[in-house]
Amino acid sequence: MPRPVAVDPRFGVELRRLRQEAGLSIRELAGPALTSRSQIHDLETGRRRPTVETAAALDQALDARGRLAGMVRPAGPPPGDADRLDYVAAAPRRVDAAAIDALTDLLAAQRRLEDAVGAVAVLGPVRAQLDLVTALVGEARCALRPRLVDLASQWAQFAGWLFIADGAGQPAARWLARGLELATEADNPAMVATVLSFRAHLAEGQGQIGEMIGLSRTAGRNPTVYPGLRAYCAGQTARGLAMAGVDAAEVLPLLARLRDLAAEQSSEDLPPSGYWYTESFFRIQEGITLRHLAETDRRHADRAAELLTAGVAATPVESRGSDWHGRQVVQLARALALAGDGPAAGDALDRARAIALSTGSRPLAAQVADAVRSLSAG
Repeated sequence: MPRPVAVDPRFGVELRRLRQEAGLSIRELAGPALTSRSQIHDLETGRRRPTVETAAALDQALDARGRLAGMVRPAGPPPGDADRLDYVAAAPRRVDAAAIDALTDLLAAQRRLEDAVGAVAVLGPVRAQLDLVTALVGEARCALRPRLVDLASQWAQFAGWLFIADGAGQPAARWLARGLELATEADNPAMVATVLSFRAHLAEGQGQIGEMIGLSRTAGRNPTVYPGLRAYCAGQTARGLAMAGVDAAEVLPLLARLRDLAAEQSSEDLPPSGYWYTESFFRIQEGITLRHLAETDRRHADRAAELLTAGVAATPVESRGSDWHGRQVVQLARALALAGDGPAAGDALDRARAIALSTGSRPLAAQVADAVRSLSAG
């Protein structure tokens, strides 16, 4: 009988990252690791728990220097984060502050990993971890319930975002609705506004521009919410209006509001659920809106290309492999084409296409193909 083990919940994500970093397919790794392709796939997606021996073999095959082996340990004291989460998974009513801390750290790690490798790679493990979070909330009766519910709202919002990025509208809507319920119970206005802003983003992707505008306005209405989020909501409202063909005279004041609110936001005061609201991010948001205005009024094209070029260039190197960065690069390509720089637009589309291939993002691949058709027709 296999020995009981404590497994770090990030094992599957780390295995996939190391394999891809080594340039190996699942088939190519299976032989040296003395295991099967299906087992590696199940380990990466969180459907199977590794043994100590399997983790050691994978570690050696990938020359991981103990990174994988150290994530799987025989069960027993002293309890670390992985042990603690295993314990509360078996006994949800015994959740403690340390377990909530471990889940908070795990969410932060998954967000940063998604920034590096895209949504597809982390969606499977996050779904498995959501089962644990959901079970804990369902059983929580103790004084820690408010804190746990607040954290669960952040997990649900993150899941909604991942499903949006993967083009899965129904589960995205379901998890965002659950996030809104949890944020309301937690009495967290910033998280309520965050979820509404992502629901507006989902509506944008589904072509429901009126809903996008309405939800964005509602999300940015609460003056107690931190300025970075309200800046994004102003920009998302402006983008929706530009997509709807509204005159620039109504759109540009919202972009001015975006800039004013962004200037109020200190990076040190950003919550974990809004760490991406940076100067470069807001340049990109303004540039995308101007790109939509430039579709009917080319006077906005040069400024759109300028802002998108600067924002994309300032994106941290470790985040340039994500599918969300690829979507921003597609927007850059469209702006460059409108500004008359066809060769640069083509180069940008090549970069976005490479990101789509490396992340396995079908929605990004579709956006690239659509941009190629549009630019060829233009």
